[in-house]
Amino acid sequence: MEETVLKVALAGLMHDIGKVSQDVMGVSQDYLDRQAHLYQPCYDGRFTHRHVSYTAAFVESLEKILPPQLVQASWGLEDTFVNLTAGHHKPETPLQWIITIADRLSAGWDRSEFEKEYNKAIDWSDAKKTRLLSLFERVYKQKEGLKKMRREDFLYAYPLREISPENIFPQKKDIAMPRTEEEANEEYKRLYQEFSFALEKLAHRNENIFLWFDHLDSLMGIFLSNIPQARAGMVMPDVSLYDHSRIVAAISAALYLFHKETETYNVEAIKDYGLKKFLLICGDFYGIQNFIFSEGGESAKYRAKILRGRSFAVSLYCELAADLILRKIGLPSTSLVMIAGGKFFILAPNTPRALKELKEAERKINGWLIEISLGQSAIGISYIEASPSDFEGKKFGNLWEELRNKMWKRKFSRYPLEEVGGDVRGYLDAFRPLNPPLCPYCGKRPSSEEAELYKEDDRSMCPICHDHIFLGKNIVLKNKDLRMAITSVNADIKGEKLLAPIFGEYQVAFTNGLLNDLARSGELYKYWDLNVDPSNPLNKMVTVRFIAGYVPIYRDEDMYDDRILEGRKSEKKKERLIDEINIGSIKSFEHIAAKAFNYEEEGKIAGVSALGIFKADVDHLGKMIACGLPEDELSISRLSALSRQLNLFFVLYMPYLLKTDSRFNDIYTIFCGGDDLFLVGPWNKTIELASFLNEKFAEYVAHNEEIHFSAGISLQKPNTPIFKLAEDVEDALNMSKGNGRNSITVFGRTAKWGEFRELIKIKDKMYAWCSQGLVNSAMLFRLNKFIEMAEEEQRVMRGEGVAIKEMECLKWRAFFRYMTERNIGRTIRDETERKRAREEFSHAVNWLQNYRGKLRIPLWALIYNIRRGGRS
Repeated sequence: MEETVLKVALAGLMHDIGKVSQDVMGVSQDYLDRQAHLYQPCYDGRFTHRHVSYTAAFVESLEKILPPQLVQASWGLEDTFVNLTAGHHKPETPLQWIITIADRLSAGWDRSEFEKEYNKAIDWSDAKKTRLLSLFERVYKQKEGLKKMRREDFLYAYPLREISPENIFPQKKDIAMPRTEEEANEEYKRLYQEFSFALEKLAHRNENIFLWFDHLDSLMGIFLSNIPQARAGMVMPDVSLYDHSRIVAAISAALYLFHKETETYNVEAIKDYGLKKFLLICGDFYGIQNFIFSEGGESAKYRAKILRGRSFAVSLYCELAADLILRKIGLPSTSLVMIAGGKFFILAPNTPRALKELKEAERKINGWLIEISLGQSAIGISYIEASPSDFEGKKFGNLWEELRNKMWKRKFSRYPLEEVGGDVRGYLDAFRPLNPPLCPYCGKRPSSEEAELYKEDDRSMCPICHDHIFLGKNIVLKNKDLRMAITSVNADIKGEKLLAPIFGEYQVAFTNGLLNDLARSGELYKYWDLNVDPSNPLNKMVTVRFIAGYVPIYRDEDMYDDRILEGRKSEKKKERLIDEINIGSIKSFEHIAAKAFNYEEEGKIAGVSALGIFKADVDHLGKMIACGLPEDELSISRLSALSRQLNLFFVLYMPYLLKTDSRFNDIYTIFCGGDDLFLVGPWNKTIELASFLNEKFAEYVAHNEEIHFSAGISLQKPNTPIFKLAEDVEDALNMSKGNGRNSITVFGRTAKWGEFRELIKIKDKMYAWCSQGLVNSAMLFRLNKFIEMAEEEQRVMRGEGVAIKEMECLKWRAFFRYMTERNIGRTIRDETERKRAREEFSHAVNWLQNYRGKLRIPLWALIYNIRRGGRS
């Protein structure tokens, strides 16, 4: 990447940094007066946009903690860095105009609106009291006749703090909004001081400015994600300063490269909104579920590590595929405008060279993926051309829809068959006389002598399975100083590494320290911290990536938990389960399933040992993004903000919840990000988590009833094959989607989330009956028969053609009354109490009429929880 590209992107990323430091950093009035004439527009005899003078002050006053290039006049083309960063509201040079145009396009402003509404706006006296409003609260509000919500229509806002698992949730406005200007200034002052302190500690400032740029992007994401970009005038403060600035950086880099490579580098050409200057590129990982849950080998060893490693590999392959495209085109990391859930989006210049490099990158990416997956996986690359005017007002929605249609069509032609079709060349020749010659973990690829050196038992494996085990083992290590280094293939890193470098370009290692020598040589491409530690703030020295998930580990109390010995197990198996307990290591699925047993009074154990497989995804996400906001307010920065914020719920809050809430410590994330998640845990805790998660998600989206997710839960034994786990829970999720979405399926029955919460209350009521001796297990099983009859009655009433002999189901109410009179309260001598008990139990009639087959959910959950005899 050439220096000017980075210079322009960095200026775009920092162009509004003065909104953080305004009035809270020590700057003399004389300095501000001089900067006002240089950088601030003047309307009606008054200088506006004071924040740009503070942007200049920020850059100049902190030059000692910024990379030395930023104060060198010779770095990059034309403008000094401070002039380029602060001059976007009063542009003069071509580079300044690039930042100006990018600023407008990021917000979706057209030229006339920008001059009329924003560039002449005078800061409100209480601008510092403005807080970021929730985009989620706006989605679909036009259905209620509110084509444009006003600020006062919002009920929620975000606290002005660095992001954390708690601070990404919106709060009621009266809590989030400061009451006085002094309080607002104190909040900004605290955030500015913390940001400045962290900026001073940022790694690789002197060794590698490109790597430092990535760390800065991460740091700004932590501190600027809850600051509103717009605080004055009529602009809605629903996009964060971070999301806006990052898109400005992306547009700036693409614009500069376009005009440089097309030899149109002049102000008039830069201000031309009609030319197709951009490529909007999408990468889509095909076959994620098949990749993660593929099971062809006969070996169950390392199953959890491979599963975890494959899930992580999907995120890693997407990150590095995007990075490979950026490197080939010559773009910085901020040009990756969105990435989540196996998809990524890049903003690039529309030049012949960029197109050529894109196609070469695609061939390299998919050549490697097809080879290692034997044709099962690929990353589909789609792109469309766009002009600056396509990012304005109502036009961006059409642009986004066009790209989505391209992506849809691309799925039907995943591979160039003329290039990769036919037999797998050299497949049989790759087999060697190893034990066994076919990898026992995937059952597809030949074992390798190279992987033989790393085996931990007497079985060989293929390099890819070795790499997935390597990733699955290391991403959950508890060493807080351990980081993930992504380097060139030949970088000198000690210790274990990938046997098959990703795309033949990227090596991965887990290490500590700062690796300054590798950074200086340019061999260190990325340096990531993957930890989300609930006891500490997010790492601020290097780039943070939320892609590791959460896995339960053995704790001290597990040494004294008799539930692992419960059930029909041989002595040998019990000894093995005890031996596997190693404090700090990852729990096996068998130990996780045993946590579903319940301790009762006097230390007795009841219940069923089984895994709960939980899968969920957000309903109609594409529709929500494309149609959720008024078409004249959908901008690329709002789109990016929606995607990032939604992703944070799954990748930041979810691991934090599982780590910190003792109810859910034994639940395991298989994948978690984008708009979906796949979890494994004790079956009863998984059901409890589902209800809790639905409530927290509603809180996260500002209680917008139009935004929700569907889920499915499948109960499985811990030794169930991986592909079976995936198939069954996918079927359950599809049942929920077939119920109009916003639903959950458990025990083969589907309910809306509101119904599900009521059904959980019914389960608790039934449990109280059991505790009071009102009903016994036999009565619970009889209730199961009445559920079947109530379901059959419903089919009869719908005219679904039930046989005559099945018409007996219509008698269920009479049978129920007879059973109640005969069995309920038989041991109660007092007639009044006996009558009360029968009336209490008669509530079940209403449940049967209202819920029919859905009543299986609370009934079976109760039966499985109280079952005696140590079933496993």
